[in-house]
Amino acid sequence: MPLISICLLSAGALAYELLLMRLLSIIQWHHFAYMIISLALLGYGANGSLIAIFRKYLLKRFTALYPLAIVMFGLSSVVCFLLAQSLPFNAEELLWDKTQPLWLLTLYLLLAVPFFFAASAIALAFSRFGANIGRLYAFDLLGAGLGSLMLIGLLFYFLPFDILVILELIALLAALIAGFELKSKNLKTLSITFIAGIVIAYFTLGSSLKISEYKSLNKTLLINGTEIIDQHSSPLGLLNVVKSNIIPLRHAPGLSLNASAEPPLQLGVFTDASNMTVINQDKGVIKDFAYLDFLSSALPYHLNNPQNVLILGAGGGAGVSQALYHKANRVTAVEINPQLANLVQNDYGEFAGNLYQNPKVKLVIDEARGFVSGSKQKFDLIQVALLDAFAASASGLYALNESYLYTLEALNTYLKRVKPAGYLAISRWIKLPPRDTLKLFATAVSTLRQSGIKNPGKHLLLIRSWQTSTLLIKPDEFTKDEINAAKQFCHKRSFDLAWYPGMQKTDANQYNRLHEPYFYQAAMALLNPGLAENYFDNYKFEIKPATDDKPYFFHFFKWKTLPEILKLKAKASLPLLEWGYLVLIATLLQAVLVSLILIILPLKALKPENNHKAKISTAKVFIYFMRLLHNT
Repeated sequence: MPLISICLLSAGALAYELLLMRLLSIIQWHHFAYMIISLALLGYGANGSLIAIFRKYLLKRFTALYPLAIVMFGLSSVVCFLLAQSLPFNAEELLWDKTQPLWLLTLYLLLAVPFFFAASAIALAFSRFGANIGRLYAFDLLGAGLGSLMLIGLLFYFLPFDILVILELIALLAALIAGFELKSKNLKTLSITFIAGIVIAYFTLGSSLKISEYKSLNKTLLINGTEIIDQHSSPLGLLNVVKSNIIPLRHAPGLSLNASAEPPLQLGVFTDASNMTVINQDKGVIKDFAYLDFLSSALPYHLNNPQNVLILGAGGGAGVSQALYHKANRVTAVEINPQLANLVQNDYGEFAGNLYQNPKVKLVIDEARGFVSGSKQKFDLIQVALLDAFAASASGLYALNESYLYTLEALNTYLKRVKPAGYLAISRWIKLPPRDTLKLFATAVSTLRQSGIKNPGKHLLLIRSWQTSTLLIKPDEFTKDEINAAKQFCHKRSFDLAWYPGMQKTDANQYNRLHEPYFYQAAMALLNPGLAENYFDNYKFEIKPATDDKPYFFHFFKWKTLPEILKLKAKASLPLLEWGYLVLIATLLQAVLVSLILIILPLKALKPENNHKAKISTAKVFIYFMRLLHNT
């Protein structure tokens, strides 16, 4: 009985499924991870129909077909991925390029092929050794668990594509072991195949991924003299460190146009070819960091003198440097990715001026919410860093990303760790029409109301630069001195005030002028309990607060707005669509269509070799699994 081989096969199949999520997050975007579960189910479902129809024929040839199916799983896992990433698919062109839906379907079918072969081997084994299904299933589950754990470990030591090749070798080894377990006559062939796989793997390891040209890493590499100088992999992301030898990197989101100071030399760090953060060169000259005072995130340092600062999402350390520049006495830097922290602390520690060795700085490797929930400290300032990339955020590619940083419950947790006179500061990108800044403001209003504050407007202050916004939430009410300091801060930097207690319409929209003072108007509506609900319903985008039950902060899509956007197609309105959500819908539709063709139709057209009369209609079973697929 093929216990060891089925264990290895199951480990490889589960690891492959999880690895595909990582690979597609790198070469495309995070939302493709949702497609993996459905295409895995498609592969298993299509094979189920095949086994049901040709069961007797296949079982007669079990000794030959079982190892062959494992071999095909291993080979197709690499070949199909290489073919898939070479397809000219681009999610941003899905609506105006008629060929893109076909390329998406091709991508979907290609990546389902390895799961079809893995399912073939498992289903054949279950059918052949049905009397011992308990033992087989136990080894199958054991392999699945080991495969998941194995992948996590491999992601720390190998690049994602190299792991794909390793999984191919595991599959070929499983096929060879299957030959011994079944005393196959094809042992020589299986041995040669395994050796050939090792040779191919040797020459394939180190191959690079073909990343979408629209991701920020590829755009940065178009700059003359820019190169990747370092790479690190982990389950949390693939880090690429980029250096520009000719044109210096200048990453300062929303930097005031009045700023005279330039950023120091920087190294760019990209996570999954996007979400750029930078490591600043620190030569010990304090004025090199004067540019950080001209970001909207510097506002809280001008209202008070925060001494104990918590930075959530430390990244490359710019937020930490900003706090130290403003003479903070103690800075706690929380970063979830230990490899990113290691870059700043060790690999490029000297370049960064040993930032995390500074006696005023405490580095914590933890998830932001988890750290704040477990902390007993009270901070003068909690700063939630700007973690995502502007291009991906603006085009709605994060629409399906779960984010527990900006939910109603998250803000409530943060505020419990802020001193009464302190601030919770959150910076976001400015997108037009306004979306996430308004959603964040609405979340803050709801959080304050739930904590018993009757007039939340007195506890909020919102400003915007030409590219970013910063919202301050204060447990106590803002004082006149703080409001005056905020006015001076914005005037010096040509930033706009969007809301402060007692603000008038004439104070808004002075520098970065919009057709209407949209941010101020939204603030007025959201602070009025009688107007807020109506404003939510009538606004073109979904800006109701995200919660831990529905942590999709970046989901702004409303179906009723779709016709209007499509009518404005000729006026460049398509960037207003959330491509992540659109791809999900397209994937769901094609999953239904392909499932009907590959699973249902064969069962209807050909009579299955079935020894049991069905007690439930095929339609009901299909609807049940489609709902299960949709829920995943």
